[in-house]
Amino acid sequence: MAFIMFIAASMLEYISFFIFVMVLFRFSVKENILRFILGALILAFVSNTLQTESLQDISPIVNVFILFFLTTIILRVRLFHAFIMVVMGYVTQALVQWLLYMILINSNAVDEFVPYTASGYALQLLTFFFVCLISGFIYLSKGGFGYIQSSSRFYKDSIKGNKLFLIFLVLGLIILFAVNVLYMTNSRMIDSISVVAISLIAILLVLIYFSIRKER
Repeated sequence: MAFIMFIAASMLEYISFFIFVMVLFRFSVKENILRFILGALILAFVSNTLQTESLQDISPIVNVFILFFLTTIILRVRLFHAFIMVVMGYVTQALVQWLLYMILINSNAVDEFVPYTASGYALQLLTFFFVCLISGFIYLSKGGFGYIQSSSRFYKDSIKGNKLFLIFLVLGLIILFAVNVLYMTNSRMIDSISVVAISLIAILLVLIYFSIRKER
């Protein structure tokens, strides 16, 4: 039962990633979702294997590589564009998950999150819900970026117009790295919880703002 629950929760988590990326870059969710569901299933099995083999430390690297490969193949985009899409999706999802983690830990709603337990599944399901919520907001706001299409043909030079977005994206990566370092040195991060939470919220709001801002 634990195996099935882990696979199901992991699949939903990865599906939310793919939905977010497709909405953010204005790809059709309806046309691609079945292929990405299969990709999410593959990723869930890979995550399970890495967990059971005590290789969870390299799990993020392996998963990002697979996400990169699937995005390139399914959406037929160039490697550079797939890199941009995966990084944007990964940073947003990681920011959401870390924010949920710290809110629930700091509020004493959960003592700790452990894989293959109810707390671990809850964090994955909450991540799925909020990432889908953000995706829905972007979609209803007719936001996102339209400069990457299938076969990766740039029809407008929008990277120049989105320099601030990329700057905040890099800043988000730096904060995520810092949070991971804090987590490894002090799993409760008591002394820095407020600063980290405020930083994550600020970066996430800025990224959402740029995502729904109309392209010029």
